[in-house]
Amino acid sequence: MKQNNKLSNFLLEIFVEEMPARLVNELSKQLEDNFKRSLDEHSISYSALSSFSTPRRLIITIKGLEKKQKDIERYVVGPPKKISLDTNGNPLKPALAFLEKNRLEIKDIEIIKKNNSEFISANVKILGEKTSKLLTNITHQAIDGIKNRKFMKWGKNDFQFIRPIKNLFLLFDSKFLKIDFYGIKNENKVYGHRFYDIKGKKILSFNEYFEFMKKSYVEISFKKRRDNIHNQILEIEKKIGVHVPIDEELLNHVSNLTEFPKVLCGNFDKEFLLIPKEVNISVMKNHQKYFPVFKDKKLNNLDSKFIFVAGSPFLNKKTVISGNEKVIRARLDDAKFFYTEDSTSGLTNIQKKLKSTTFIAGAGSYELKSERIYQISLKLVELLNLKDIINKKRLKIACRLIKADLSSQMVCEFPELQGTMGKYYFKDEDSYVAEIIEEHYLPKGRGDKIPNNQIAMVVSIADKVDTISACFSLGLIPTGSSDPYGLRRNSIGIIRIAEGLKKQINLIEILNLSVDCFEANIKKQVGEDTRNKTIDFFVDRVKNYLSDMGYQTNIINSILNIDSNVLDVQSLKNKASLINNFMKEDFFHSIVEADKRLKNIVKDNVSLDVDPKLLNDSFELNLYNRYSEIKVYFTEESMKNAPSSTLDAIASIAPDLDRFFENVLVMDKNIKVKQNRINLLTNIKNLISRFVNLSEI
Repeated sequence: MKQNNKLSNFLLEIFVEEMPARLVNELSKQLEDNFKRSLDEHSISYSALSSFSTPRRLIITIKGLEKKQKDIERYVVGPPKKISLDTNGNPLKPALAFLEKNRLEIKDIEIIKKNNSEFISANVKILGEKTSKLLTNITHQAIDGIKNRKFMKWGKNDFQFIRPIKNLFLLFDSKFLKIDFYGIKNENKVYGHRFYDIKGKKILSFNEYFEFMKKSYVEISFKKRRDNIHNQILEIEKKIGVHVPIDEELLNHVSNLTEFPKVLCGNFDKEFLLIPKEVNISVMKNHQKYFPVFKDKKLNNLDSKFIFVAGSPFLNKKTVISGNEKVIRARLDDAKFFYTEDSTSGLTNIQKKLKSTTFIAGAGSYELKSERIYQISLKLVELLNLKDIINKKRLKIACRLIKADLSSQMVCEFPELQGTMGKYYFKDEDSYVAEIIEEHYLPKGRGDKIPNNQIAMVVSIADKVDTISACFSLGLIPTGSSDPYGLRRNSIGIIRIAEGLKKQINLIEILNLSVDCFEANIKKQVGEDTRNKTIDFFVDRVKNYLSDMGYQTNIINSILNIDSNVLDVQSLKNKASLINNFMKEDFFHSIVEADKRLKNIVKDNVSLDVDPKLLNDSFELNLYNRYSEIKVYFTEESMKNAPSSTLDAIASIAPDLDRFFENVLVMDKNIKVKQNRINLLTNIKNLISRFVNLSEI
């Protein structure tokens, strides 16, 4: 790295005991952000700031630093003269504070006039400090500012970090910087890979640091480690003729497990291929952080090989592979035993254990939850007009069994296989119900697929809405980033399935139904305030969902702030799309203005009686006739099934409103005529407001 003699470079390495792989990137990003923020606050310019990380170190490099802050000159105005100086010109308390704050003497003060009053003022010159001195303070702030709930204490001080810090290494050009940071070790020594160099080395330059890292088998770039692992996997694929799907989350994780990755391939006994492939994959990916291997591109046939990232390039390859093969065999042996035992028992017998399996403390057992799911599902079938399509007998069996595998030995050991194992344990009895058992957990994430068949969709909504209702009824409400029961994920799942059904579903009605079922099932009264909180939570999720689809906040508010008793995702999405396009029309602004004038005139008027005989002006008569024509487009059925016609009706009455306002005096001297006109406008205002709240746009 070439260095400009006029500019300086800085390097920080926080050397720690091995950090959890899942947190390395997050902590590195926090450190980088803290440095950038603090440098800006101290007005220190630089050309580039970079962060690097490994499981054992967090690194910051800053290039193009000035050797000292720039001097700053500014003119500052202080307090009024009359409270700052006595009659002899001696400084009083406010003036003394002004002088001390700005490091001035009394001779530096000037008197200026401002707004017919006199104030003390001065030219203040702030001398820039040396950058090297400031960097130790910035480093202190940046490390102190890294936060995580998993942090720990060690030693005698109160400082917390993810793992004990072994050394802080700071280098400014070729000068090692000392820092007093909670008594933590701070010496000019850098360590390489744990199996390569344990003595450490004194470093005297930027270049020397990077050369030493490379030579001592430490790849400090997360991206390079990640690319390296990926490329090694591709080489193994090509060499032995297999297919390895790259799970991005797993790849990111293993990239932070070692400082110098070496990818190896192991084998397990083919007898384990007789158990469901999802079990083998779960053991490999979730428990061992291995990459499963497939024989075909479609990933249907699992191979008995596995790929893993070794922690060291120095250990004997055969020994490392053999050790990993022993570990996975033990895990697969357990899985095979659980699968055999569960299969022998059968899902119907396993289901009996649900009576003593608690769902959530205060919300009863999973057996009670299954009953609630069935009751909600029956109501959903009725509301969605699916009675002729859905087999109630199968629905009842499915609802009784969907949670059964939670009491199986396999799912107790491997919770991530819930639903999947239920499918396998019941597929020989009824493959359709087995599919529902697996799919009712979908979608598991924002980008995940939704269930395939309509029973699974109905049951999935019922399950998720019951979880939300139960948690809110028990006061288990998500706060900030904490959502232990996945209520946000469940609500988005409900919204996506409701949209996928392509039917009008009032989610507020479903939420109230679910709370009713919970009350009857648990024999516990749920207050109105709790119901409202549940609905508000769901309305916020719908807002976020529409926002993620690209709709502006004002459009979303204009359609949500209408009827507090209806929350239909399909209708809201259609309406948002129509209004989004409608706003692009040239005449839209005039419609919003007309609506605004309407609301200002009618205000709190509630009377709606209009006497046609009192309409003695052609403009108000035209307005009344137009109102009478468009009313048909504002029925519940029309607004739901033909929202574009409703919006067109609003557009059609806007010109008549404009002409009315221009030519008719609403506040007529005749009180009856005046009230009749206000009533007509109130009717029109109410009509528009039933469809959209234009005040929000």
